[in-house]
Amino acid sequence: MLTRNQIEAELSLAYVQAVAAAETFAVDVPHIDSDSVDAIISGKGKIDQTSLRHSPRIEVQLKASINAQPNGNGDIPFDLAIKNYDDLRADTMLPRLLILLALPQHQADWLIHQPDKLILQKCCYYLNLKGQPASANGGHQRVYVPTANILTPTALKTLMIKASKLEDL
Repeated sequence: MLTRNQIEAELSLAYVQAVAAAETFAVDVPHIDSDSVDAIISGKGKIDQTSLRHSPRIEVQLKASINAQPNGNGDIPFDLAIKNYDDLRADTMLPRLLILLALPQHQADWLIHQPDKLILQKCCYYLNLKGQPASANGGHQRVYVPTANILTPTALKTLMIKASKLEDL
């Protein structure tokens, strides 16, 4: 049986896979996650007329939380392990994003199944930490994920186009 954390991880991956599939992108899961990369979103060929590079990719670190409540600024405070924070803020070959799945408080509300629909409650938000300063904290660094950064199929396509144009996400 899966632990609660494993269930959260699987649901966050399922969300990303569904959003990516809606825009014809593939999602691969690395065999070993030693670099804070839980999944890689890939496009095929030239995905936009303005693309500079073919077959863009974005690496993502997936997280989930039942405590993802926006503050007064519309940001979700989230405590990220220092290792993940450092890996995500690094200047890497491929762009990297933190993707946070906000889940309802009660596990029974996470997924609703009916004969005509399957609903994963709430949604994912993304944050680019590239270039953030080093943390003086020992275990975790609080980051603020903007609720404006909802991971939708349209938002993902925009991010992939930016990646194909070698732009910051």
